[in-house]
Amino acid sequence: MAELLEPDICVIGAGSGGLSVAAAAAQFGVDVVLIEKGKMGGDCLNTGCVPSKAMIASGKVAQTMRDAGKFGIASVRPRIDPSSVHAHVHGVIAAIAPLDSVERFTGLGVHVIDSEG
Repeated sequence: MAELLEPDICVIGAGSGGLSVAAAAAQFGVDVVLIEKGKMGGDCLNTGCVPSKAMIASGKVAQTMRDAGKFGIASVRPRIDPSSVHAHVHGVIAAIAPLDSVERFTGLGVHVIDSEG
């Protein structure tokens, strides 16, 4: 038989908005259930904001190397290694993922359910 839950708040989706609401409510002592069918962190962490900003940061560094002459530093043409840029992007995701993890939210007192809302 399924467990009957009667939380004060049920948050559907563990993207940036859902995680913020769940964490804040839990810190106020509210009984919270969080339902997520995919990856914790949602699109922002896994396919959107975080990876795109990590890639943009790599591109800015490369452009800064090209433009260094404007600052009295010898400009260089960067050698870009796509697999290393890929590793950088996934390293940034991996560094942030524990903040959005089931374990962290369970530790905050949120009941996390891996399912469709």
